[in-house]
Amino acid sequence: MTENKGKVAIVTGAAKNIGRATCDSLSKLGFNVLVHANSDKEGAMETLKIIKKNGVNADIFIGDLTNEDTSRHLVDAGSKLGNVSILVNNASQREFNKFDDMSYDQWRFVLSINLDTLFHTCKAVIPQMKKNNWGRIVNLGGLSAHISAIGRAHVITSKSAVVGFSRALAMEYAEVGITVNTVVPGLIDTVRGASAGRSLVHPSHSNPPIGRKGYPVEVATMISNLCGPNSDFITGQTIHVNGGSYFP
Repeated sequence: MTENKGKVAIVTGAAKNIGRATCDSLSKLGFNVLVHANSDKEGAMETLKIIKKNGVNADIFIGDLTNEDTSRHLVDAGSKLGNVSILVNNASQREFNKFDDMSYDQWRFVLSINLDTLFHTCKAVIPQMKKNNWGRIVNLGGLSAHISAIGRAHVITSKSAVVGFSRALAMEYAEVGITVNTVVPGLIDTVRGASAGRSLVHPSHSNPPIGRKGYPVEVATMISNLCGPNSDFITGQTIHVNGGSYFP
C-alpha cells in the first residue's frame, strides 16, 4: 500500500508464532519491517525470508531488550530502513512456577521481559513518532491476566500491568497522533518453550467455545488493523482475540 511506503514497523519477539505472522501481515501492507529476536537468529532469518517475498525492505536485530541501550540500538536499526512508525511489543516470557516455589529471581526475570522491555522500547521509539505526529504502538497482553491461572503469578502480574501501561501512554500521547492499544491473544496454536509448563491450568475451556485454538495469523490481522491508516480513533483499548474464551 503506497501510503505506508517508507514507514517502518518494529516487531519484537518475531522469530516465530504471532511475531512472525505479524511481520508477514505488516509487510503485506507495505511497511518495511525490523524483525527482533532475543537470541533465535535462525528463526529471525526465516521470518526475514518470508517478509522479503512481499517486496519490502527488512532486516533482523538480535538482542536483549531488558537492556536500555539495546532498545535504543533497536530503534536506530529500524531507522536505517525508513521512518519508524510502528512498534509491536510481542516479546514475552511465560514461565510456569508455583508461588510456593517461586524465587524472587524468577519473579523479576519474567517481569523484566514482559514489562521492563515495554518501558525501554517505548522510551526509545516515541520521540521519533512525536516528530512525525503519527505512530502506532501495540502491546501484547495475555489471557491469563483476565481469567487467572495456576503457576503464573509473575506472568499474570506483568500482563495485567501491560494493560495499564498501554492506557497510560494512550492518554499521554493522544494529542500527538500516537495510538497505543493492547491485543490479548487467547489459546493460540503456537510452539511454546519448555519453561511455559506442559499443564497450564486455566479455570476455563481446554478449547475456546468456537471449537478450536486460534491461529497466529488471526492475532496478526488484528494487530495490523490497529496499525492501519483508518485506526486513528482506536486508542487505549484492550482487544481480545480468543474465540469466546473470555468476554470482557
